[in-house]
Amino acid sequence: MTQPPPPPTSVPVADNPPEKMVLEMVELLNAGDIEGSLAYFSEDVMSYIIGLPPTGMEVYAGKEQLRTLWQDSVDNHFQWEVALPRVNGNVVSVSTKTWHDFTRQLGVAPLSWYDAYEIKDGKIIAYSTTITRESLASLKTALAEAMPPEPTSAPSTNLPASEMTVTIAGGTCTTDNPLTLRAGEVKVHLNIKDQNKPLYALTLFNLDEGKDLLDLMAATVGEPPSWADMLLFKEVEPGTNATYTFTVKKGPVYLVCWAKPLEIPIGNAGPLEVK
Repeated sequence: MTQPPPPPTSVPVADNPPEKMVLEMVELLNAGDIEGSLAYFSEDVMSYIIGLPPTGMEVYAGKEQLRTLWQDSVDNHFQWEVALPRVNGNVVSVSTKTWHDFTRQLGVAPLSWYDAYEIKDGKIIAYSTTITRESLASLKTALAEAMPPEPTSAPSTNLPASEMTVTIAGGTCTTDNPLTLRAGEVKVHLNIKDQNKPLYALTLFNLDEGKDLLDLMAATVGEPPSWADMLLFKEVEPGTNATYTFTVKKGPVYLVCWAKPLEIPIGNAGPLEVK
């Protein structure tokens, strides 16, 4: 008598609390139940929307700020399709597609994304969604056709700086952001005030001509792009207060801060001119 095939090694959603939590949260938002969906998040959840214009980074600190995004989503008939859930410890990763009235009007819906959720004590404590490179390319083309390009800004008249300060606090990073750096050796003073992640990182890049900050942020998932030249990479522990040096020959320069887990960007800056 032929034996039945062995059961699949993947765990069904019904038997996997982290996956089930994410899928139920999505289902509730698709149904317009904002409060029901938000109930899956901790009060101090950090949410990151990565790769969208104009800055490539939107940060929502806490459930109350996330509520504004969820309300906008429901108001604009947002729909969220989730596929390929993967669980690694307390992190759930999924591939998604989204529909929104604005992207429908532009003719680019659905957009594709990579989502990640960090779960602790039955709540989502961190959430990130990063647009795919292909969807970003379609979105940028549609926006260029729908909106006239902004005039090119005049070169900065600020004195070029040889030092800059980056602070990681409140789940994101900020910088004194000198608009212009002096070519040559540049010092970066890194001050990490946050204590709730085991590792943080600071990176600085030059990009090939034709690439911008949005492209860089969309490329934070997957293999590093060949068109990004890393000028500085420092992976450090919480509470670090240190100074690092890198050499820059050309601009513009772009900065990205990271946290781990989820191993996601939590802030950025640029473009910075170089003189």
